[in-house]
Amino acid sequence: MEKGWRRTDGRTAIAGGGAFALLPLIVSAPPVQTSSFYDSVFSVLISFAHFRPFGLCPPFGRPMNFTLCHGMQYTSMRLPNLLEHENIDEAIQQGSAWVSLLRLHCHQHTKLFLCSLFAPICLPQLDRPIRPCQSLCKAVEQGCAERMAKYGFPWPSMLNCSQFPVDHDMCIKPPPMVQATEKTTEKRIQSNCKACSQVATFENLMDNFCRSSVVLKVRLRPLNASHIEILRRMRVFKDSAGGVRNRSSAVASGDKPTQVIRLAEIGERRCQCRQWDTNKRNQQLPGNFLLMASEERRNGAEFQAAKLIVPWKQEKAFKTAIRRFKRVNCNTLGREIRESVLSQMFRKS
Repeated sequence: MEKGWRRTDGRTAIAGGGAFALLPLIVSAPPVQTSSFYDSVFSVLISFAHFRPFGLCPPFGRPMNFTLCHGMQYTSMRLPNLLEHENIDEAIQQGSAWVSLLRLHCHQHTKLFLCSLFAPICLPQLDRPIRPCQSLCKAVEQGCAERMAKYGFPWPSMLNCSQFPVDHDMCIKPPPMVQATEKTTEKRIQSNCKACSQVATFENLMDNFCRSSVVLKVRLRPLNASHIEILRRMRVFKDSAGGVRNRSSAVASGDKPTQVIRLAEIGERRCQCRQWDTNKRNQQLPGNFLLMASEERRNGAEFQAAKLIVPWKQEKAFKTAIRRFKRVNCNTLGREIRESVLSQMFRKS
């Protein structure tokens, strides 16, 4: 019989995975917020803590200096971890190099995948580590590998997805995506627009800046479920020709005709920016916004598609990114991001 969970009376309670037999039930539910998903998974796993332990699970207590995995919903990790780090200090040190990838926001489950390797949940009742499924690895690789390669970082061999188990109840799966059917078409159409769901981290702002042909500080007005109108350009950081500028646009281009930006991605008919009051279309949104867009072509027609729309902020990371727009070399952006992360680490130490 395959080794399983062992009760305090010596009898095998659940063979072949124990609590992870419940994981398919968790991840087959409709997509939820990431933090809610983590809470659901780890609360199920931790609920089996009354079994007799097979080994030791050193606590890591979610230390503030473990930036990569800070906030995960468990307090003990298996050591050595899946990358053969022998102690928590080594895991923290090696994990710091991956913080920039996490902040790049290239995939919604990057943190779940990386922390399953650097700080794997420790279930002392189980005599082997819980590894990420191939599907989780491939999803993150698909979302992040191309953007990493652009800045000179190939997907590392230590994260080769073929080494991880195929999906079953003894590995960590990603939440499933809603498949487009007649019943879900309307929900898919009303999905939240990616451009207005972006996070304003330094890394994500810089990455989108380098991937956009238009970067502006603007006043906006929603037109409909698929387009937004630029009412006024406050500052121009990059124009459609790819040139980088840094000047007020109120005088230089304030008399130009308004500009319409597409919100929905190619393949979507429309999407929704839930943080905006959709009942007030054709009315100016309060405040200023940072808008990034790129030139797209579809069926012979050219248009500008939004890549990132966030409210103008006074936060330190946001202002640092704005200053870097003037002098960033997108060919060396990876180095820029690493230097920013390292400087933040030194300031904290």
